[in-house]
Amino acid sequence: MLLAFDTSTSVASVALVADSAGAPDDARLVAELTWQVGQRHSTELLERLEWLLAASRLTMNDLTGVAVALGPGSFNGVRVALATAKSLAFARDVPLYGVPTLDIIAWGHHLIGGTICAILEAGRGQVYAAIYDSAQPEAARWEPVVGYTVLTAAELAAQIHSEAFCCGEMSPETRATLAQALGSRFRAASALDERRAGWLAELALARSAAQRYDDPVALEPLYLRRPAITTSARRRLPTQDKGADEAAGNAIIATQQGSATMRREERE
Repeated sequence: MLLAFDTSTSVASVALVADSAGAPDDARLVAELTWQVGQRHSTELLERLEWLLAASRLTMNDLTGVAVALGPGSFNGVRVALATAKSLAFARDVPLYGVPTLDIIAWGHHLIGGTICAILEAGRGQVYAAIYDSAQPEAARWEPVVGYTVLTAAELAAQIHSEAFCCGEMSPETRATLAQALGSRFRAASALDERRAGWLAELALARSAAQRYDDPVALEPLYLRRPAITTSARRRLPTQDKGADEAAGNAIIATQQGSATMRREERE
Protein backbone atom coordinates (compact mmCIF):
# COMPACT_ATOMS: atom_id res chain seq x y z
CA MET A 1 0.00 0.00 0.00
CA LEU A 2 1.52 3.32 -1.10
CA LEU A 3 0.90 6.30 1.18
CA ALA A 4 1.06 9.72 -0.50
CA PHE A 5 0.60 13.04 1.26
CA ASP A 6 1.00 16.73 0.47
CA THR A 7 0.86 19.52 3.06
CA SER A 8 2.66 22.15 1.00
CA THR A 9 0.04 24.86 1.53
CA SER A 10 -3.15 25.51 3.49
CA VAL A 11 -4.68 22.71 1.39
CA ALA A 12 -3.59 19.22 2.48
CA SER A 13 -4.22 15.86 0.85
CA VAL A 14 -3.56 12.22 1.78
CA ALA A 15 -4.08 9.15 -0.43
CA LEU A 16 -3.77 5.40 -0.01
CA VAL A 17 -3.10 3.43 -3.20
CA ALA A 18 -2.90 -0.32 -3.69
CA ASP A 19 0.27 -0.43 -5.74
CA SER A 20 0.25 -4.05 -6.99
CA ALA A 21 4.04 -4.54 -6.76
CA GLY A 22 4.74 -1.09 -8.18
CA ALA A 23 2.88 -1.56 -11.48
CA PRO A 24 1.26 1.84 -12.25
CA ASP A 25 -1.37 0.40 -14.61
CA ASP A 26 -2.59 -2.03 -11.94
CA ALA A 27 -2.76 0.54 -9.13
CA ARG A 28 -6.05 1.23 -7.38
CA LEU A 29 -7.08 4.23 -5.29
CA VAL A 30 -8.23 2.91 -1.92
CA ALA A 31 -8.95 6.20 -0.15
CA GLU A 32 -8.19 9.90 -0.48
CA LEU A 33 -8.84 12.92 1.72
CA THR A 34 -8.31 16.59 0.82
CA TRP A 35 -9.07 19.37 3.28
CA GLN A 36 -8.26 22.91 4.40
CA VAL A 37 -5.51 22.42 6.97
CA GLY A 38 -4.65 26.10 7.47
CA GLN A 39 -1.48 26.27 9.58
CA ARG A 40 -2.29 23.09 11.55
CA HIS A 41 -0.04 20.78 9.53
CA SER A 42 1.78 19.25 12.51
CA THR A 43 -1.39 18.45 14.45
CA GLU A 44 -3.74 17.32 11.69
CA LEU A 45 -1.59 15.32 9.27
CA LEU A 46 -1.21 12.18 11.38
CA GLU A 47 -4.72 12.48 12.81
CA ARG A 48 -6.22 12.41 9.31
CA LEU A 49 -3.81 9.69 8.18
CA GLU A 50 -4.74 7.45 11.08
CA TRP A 51 -8.43 8.03 10.40
CA LEU A 52 -7.99 7.18 6.70
CA LEU A 53 -6.11 3.98 7.53
CA ALA A 54 -8.73 2.91 10.07
CA ALA A 55 -11.58 3.68 7.67
CA SER A 56 -9.84 1.52 5.06
CA ARG A 57 -9.17 -1.28 7.58
CA LEU A 58 -5.42 -0.84 7.16
CA THR A 59 -2.47 -0.15 9.47
CA MET A 60 1.05 1.22 9.12
CA ASN A 61 2.20 -2.38 8.73
CA ASP A 62 0.52 -2.43 5.31
CA LEU A 63 2.67 0.37 3.88
CA THR A 64 4.99 -0.54 1.01
CA GLY A 65 6.10 2.99 0.11
CA VAL A 66 5.79 6.66 1.07
CA ALA A 67 5.46 9.59 -1.35
CA VAL A 68 5.71 13.20 -0.21
CA ALA A 69 5.41 16.65 -1.79
CA LEU A 70 8.67 18.59 -1.41
CA GLY A 71 7.39 22.15 -1.91
CA PRO A 72 7.64 24.98 -2.62
CA GLY A 73 4.93 26.30 -0.37
CA SER A 74 4.46 26.83 3.34
CA PHE A 75 7.80 26.40 5.14
CA ASN A 76 6.07 24.75 8.10
CA GLY A 77 3.88 22.54 5.90
CA VAL A 78 6.80 21.30 3.82
CA ARG A 79 8.97 20.65 6.91
CA VAL A 80 6.24 18.66 8.63
CA ALA A 81 5.52 16.57 5.53
CA LEU A 82 9.15 15.72 4.82
CA ALA A 83 10.02 14.94 8.45
CA THR A 84 6.97 12.68 8.73
CA ALA A 85 7.71 10.94 5.41
CA LYS A 86 11.34 10.27 6.33
CA SER A 87 10.37 8.93 9.74
CA LEU A 88 7.75 6.59 8.26
CA ALA A 89 10.15 5.35 5.57
CA PHE A 90 12.81 4.62 8.19
CA ALA A 91 10.39 3.02 10.66
CA ARG A 92 8.71 0.78 8.08
CA ASP A 93 11.86 0.24 5.95
CA VAL A 94 10.02 1.13 2.72
CA PRO A 95 11.00 3.24 -0.32
CA LEU A 96 10.60 7.02 -0.21
CA TYR A 97 9.62 9.21 -3.18
CA GLY A 98 9.91 13.00 -3.04
CA VAL A 99 8.14 15.04 -5.74
CA PRO A 100 8.11 18.85 -6.17
CA THR A 101 4.66 20.27 -5.49
CA LEU A 102 4.53 22.14 -8.81
CA ASP A 103 5.17 18.84 -10.64
CA ILE A 104 2.15 17.35 -8.86
CA ILE A 105 -0.10 20.25 -9.86
CA ALA A 106 0.95 20.12 -13.50
CA TRP A 107 0.69 16.31 -13.72
CA GLY A 108 -2.90 16.51 -12.57
CA HIS A 109 -3.65 18.45 -15.77
CA HIS A 110 -1.23 16.86 -18.25
CA LEU A 111 -4.07 15.50 -20.39
CA ILE A 112 -5.17 19.07 -21.15
CA GLY A 113 -2.43 19.28 -23.79
CA GLY A 114 -0.09 22.08 -24.77
CA THR A 115 1.73 24.30 -22.29
CA ILE A 116 0.87 23.91 -18.61
CA CYS A 117 1.85 26.51 -16.03
CA ALA A 118 1.71 25.37 -12.39
CA ILE A 119 1.38 28.17 -9.85
CA LEU A 120 1.36 28.64 -6.08
CA GLU A 121 1.09 31.94 -4.23
CA ALA A 122 4.41 32.86 -2.61
CA GLY A 123 3.44 36.07 -0.81
CA ARG A 124 5.21 39.44 -1.11
CA GLY A 125 3.48 39.95 -4.47
CA GLN A 126 5.14 36.88 -6.00
CA VAL A 127 4.25 33.36 -7.10
CA TYR A 128 6.08 30.06 -7.32
CA ALA A 129 5.81 28.74 -10.86
CA ALA A 130 7.03 26.16 -13.36
CA ILE A 131 6.13 25.62 -17.03
CA TYR A 132 5.59 22.16 -18.52
CA ASP A 133 5.16 20.68 -21.98
CA SER A 134 2.41 18.05 -21.97
CA ALA A 135 3.95 16.55 -25.13
CA GLN A 136 6.43 14.92 -22.74
CA PRO A 137 3.98 12.71 -20.83
CA GLU A 138 6.35 10.17 -19.25
CA ALA A 139 5.41 10.24 -15.56
CA ALA A 140 8.73 8.84 -14.33
CA ARG A 141 10.59 11.76 -15.95
CA TRP A 142 7.96 14.48 -15.53
CA GLU A 143 9.68 17.83 -14.96
CA PRO A 144 9.34 21.45 -16.07
CA VAL A 145 10.87 22.96 -19.17
CA VAL A 146 11.09 26.29 -17.30
CA GLY A 147 11.33 26.45 -13.51
CA TYR A 148 11.25 26.23 -10.60
CA THR A 149 11.04 29.99 -10.10
CA VAL A 150 9.72 32.65 -7.74
CA LEU A 151 8.62 35.84 -9.53
CA THR A 152 5.73 38.24 -10.04
CA ALA A 153 2.69 37.28 -12.10
CA ALA A 154 3.68 39.90 -14.71
CA GLU A 155 7.18 38.40 -14.96
CA LEU A 156 5.67 34.94 -15.33
CA ALA A 157 3.39 36.13 -18.14
CA ALA A 158 6.44 37.44 -19.99
CA GLN A 159 7.88 33.89 -20.01
CA ILE A 160 4.77 32.38 -21.63
CA HIS A 161 4.87 32.63 -25.44
CA SER A 162 1.94 30.42 -26.41
CA GLU A 163 -1.49 29.45 -25.17
CA ALA A 164 -1.10 28.17 -21.63
CA PHE A 165 -3.28 26.34 -19.13
CA CYS A 166 -2.63 27.87 -15.70
CA CYS A 167 -3.41 25.74 -12.65
CA GLY A 168 -2.70 25.60 -8.95
CA GLU A 169 -3.47 28.08 -6.20
CA MET A 170 -3.87 31.57 -7.63
CA SER A 171 -5.24 34.66 -5.94
CA PRO A 172 -7.83 36.75 -7.83
CA GLU A 173 -5.10 39.33 -8.40
CA THR A 174 -2.76 36.75 -9.97
CA ARG A 175 -5.53 35.45 -12.21
CA ALA A 176 -6.42 38.96 -13.30
CA THR A 177 -2.80 39.87 -14.06
CA LEU A 178 -2.21 36.74 -16.12
CA ALA A 179 -5.54 37.08 -17.96
CA GLN A 180 -4.81 40.69 -18.89
CA ALA A 181 -1.21 39.99 -19.96
CA LEU A 182 -1.93 36.81 -21.93
CA GLY A 183 -5.31 37.72 -23.38
CA SER A 184 -6.75 34.92 -25.51
CA ARG A 185 -3.72 32.73 -24.69
CA PHE A 186 -4.85 32.45 -21.06
CA ARG A 187 -6.75 29.38 -19.86
CA ALA A 188 -7.19 28.48 -16.22
CA ALA A 189 -8.41 25.69 -13.98
CA SER A 190 -11.39 26.22 -11.71
CA ALA A 191 -10.73 27.84 -8.36
CA LEU A 192 -12.18 24.64 -6.81
CA ASP A 193 -9.60 22.46 -8.58
CA GLU A 194 -7.33 21.66 -5.60
CA ARG A 195 -4.24 19.46 -5.52
CA ARG A 196 -4.84 15.77 -4.96
CA ALA A 197 -2.51 13.30 -3.29
CA GLY A 198 -3.64 10.78 -5.91
CA TRP A 199 -1.69 12.77 -8.50
CA LEU A 200 1.40 12.51 -6.30
CA ALA A 201 0.82 8.76 -6.01
CA GLU A 202 0.74 8.40 -9.81
CA LEU A 203 4.15 10.05 -10.15
CA ALA A 204 5.58 7.98 -7.29
CA LEU A 205 4.34 4.71 -8.79
CA ALA A 206 5.94 5.60 -12.12
CA ARG A 207 9.23 6.22 -10.33
CA SER A 208 8.86 2.94 -8.48
CA ALA A 209 8.41 1.07 -11.77
CA ALA A 210 11.56 2.78 -13.06
CA GLN A 211 13.35 1.94 -9.77
CA ARG A 212 13.92 5.60 -8.97
CA TYR A 213 13.95 5.94 -5.19
CA ASP A 214 15.06 8.78 -2.94
CA ASP A 215 17.58 8.54 -0.11
CA PRO A 216 15.79 9.49 3.13
CA VAL A 217 18.99 11.01 4.48
CA ALA A 218 19.77 13.14 1.43
CA LEU A 219 16.24 14.20 0.39
CA GLU A 220 15.76 17.95 0.82
CA PRO A 221 12.75 20.29 0.68
CA LEU A 222 12.34 22.63 -2.29
CA TYR A 223 11.94 26.05 -0.69
CA LEU A 224 13.15 28.37 -3.53
CA ARG A 225 13.70 31.18 -1.03
CA ARG A 226 14.50 31.64 2.64
CA PRO A 227 11.85 32.35 5.29
CA ALA A 228 11.03 36.00 5.95
CA ILE A 229 12.59 35.69 9.46
CA THR A 230 15.76 33.61 9.63
CA THR A 231 17.39 34.78 12.90
CA SER A 232 16.30 35.71 16.39
CA ALA A 233 15.80 39.46 16.70
CA ARG A 234 17.18 39.38 20.27
CA ARG A 235 19.99 36.84 20.23
CA ARG A 236 20.44 36.19 16.51
CA LEU A 237 20.03 32.48 17.10
CA PRO A 238 19.58 30.35 13.95
CA THR A 239 16.10 29.12 13.19
CA GLN A 240 15.24 25.44 13.45
CA ASP A 241 17.53 23.54 11.12
CA LYS A 242 16.98 20.41 9.10
CA GLY A 243 18.19 18.14 11.90
CA ALA A 244 15.74 19.66 14.33
CA ASP A 245 12.91 19.32 11.84
CA GLU A 246 13.64 15.63 11.35
CA ALA A 247 13.99 15.12 15.10
CA ALA A 248 10.56 16.68 15.55
CA GLY A 249 9.17 14.38 12.88
CA ASN A 250 10.73 11.38 14.57
CA ALA A 251 9.19 12.41 17.87
CA ILE A 252 5.76 12.69 16.25
CA ILE A 253 6.04 9.26 14.68
CA ALA A 254 7.39 7.74 17.90
CA THR A 255 4.41 9.09 19.81
CA GLN A 256 1.75 8.19 17.26
CA GLN A 257 3.19 4.93 15.94
CA GLY A 258 5.35 3.67 18.80
CA SER A 259 3.54 0.40 19.27
CA ALA A 260 3.79 -0.55 15.59
CA THR A 261 7.53 0.19 15.55
CA MET A 262 8.09 -1.79 18.72
CA ARG A 263 6.33 -4.80 17.21
CA ARG A 264 8.54 -4.55 14.13
CA GLU A 265 11.70 -4.37 16.26
CA GLU A 266 10.61 -7.43 18.26
CA ARG A 267 10.15 -9.43 15.06
CA GLU A 268 13.63 -8.49 13.94
